[in-house]
Amino acid sequence: MKKMLLQTIEILDILANIIGSILMFLMPIIVPIGEWMVGWISSSMDFLRQNLSTDLTIYILICVLLVVSAIIINIIWPG
Repeated sequence: MKKMLLQTIEILDILANIIGSILMFLMPIIVPIGEWMVGWISSSMDFLRQNLSTDLTIYILICVLLVVSAIIINIIWPG
């Protein structure tokens, strides 16, 4: 049982190394996308905070809009 547990940990270690290698390879693509997402979300939140009340209704509507659009996009273009 102990040997099997150690083999399982070794498999997870190999899998983590593979995933890490893929992410390191894709880092030049992933980092700018993440920075862009942080930038537009931050500026949108600042705009909403300054120009709208602190009522949560607008945030709930935006959340519903994003979720519904994601569902529609995933139905049209799965994967």
